Amino acid sequence: MDKLLSLLPRFGFSASVFFRGEFCGQNQFKASEGVGHLHLVSKGPIIMEHKDCPPLQVLKPTLVFYPRAYDHRLVVPPESAASLLCANVRFNHASRNPIALALPDVMCVPLDEETGLSPTLSLLFIEASADDIGRRLIMDHLCDMLVVHLVRHARKMKLLRTGVIAGLSDAQIALVLAALHTEPARAWSVDDMAALAHMSRTTFINRFRDIVGVPPAEYLTGWRMELAKIQLREGKPVKEVALAAGYSYQPGFSKAFTSWYGMSPTEWLKNSSADCI
Repeated sequence: MDKLLSLLPRFGFSASVFFRGEFCGQNQFKASEGVGHLHLVSKGPIIMEHKDCPPLQVLKPTLVFYPRAYDHRLVVPPESAASLLCANVRFNHASRNPIALALPDVMCVPLDEETGLSPTLSLLFIEASADDIGRRLIMDHLCDMLVVHLVRHARKMKLLRTGVIAGLSDAQIALVLAALHTEPARAWSVDDMAALAHMSRTTFINRFRDIVGVPPAEYLTGWRMELAKIQLREGKPVKEVALAAGYSYQPGFSKAFTSWYGMSPTEWLKNSSADCI
């Protein structure tokens, strides 16, 4: 896990508080490229509605974290009011950031279930109620600390994608994973990966499969397909998504996508949007 957190300087993030105080009614958060959201609910009730997963009902102080761009609606029931703090979270190179992509789509952490958050939350609540120079800057940095705590929480609760985490624990395999995450569109061959890991081809294939759980070529394809889904949700044309996923022509990408998910990119996007709020 230390390997994962050691990538923060390279694949880092920043948080920026944009709301604090009492809230009533509802607000829609549209998925926008590279922007996740952190909601610190100090008083509920609040309902988080989603387009492709069940809603979350928050009744007590809770952290709700969307590490990646994700459509959701924040709803306070009629005749109620909630108190919360909201921040944008921008992961560097979000569409290929191994930290952001290792996390689940949404995390819901009641404050009384994660004691390690208490010191940071205490400072954040103090700053949120203060009116002094540098308050916004301090709140932003405290939210950065909350995100790191949430990564730790995800590890403790085994919510992280284990293949990536295991690979990052091996120095040589970690070099390859970091390169694949940084340059997914590059025309990678297994020989290229093996050379980067300073291994023979056969040794590299066996070691990668043993640690990560799948062969390197299969991992790369899966990584590209995950990135493709993110970009399709963002409304990018299939041709542009194909190039970003390392395919020089669209039919080849569509064939690979269909083989991987059992439907074409257009069909997948239609199905994923069918339950929009």
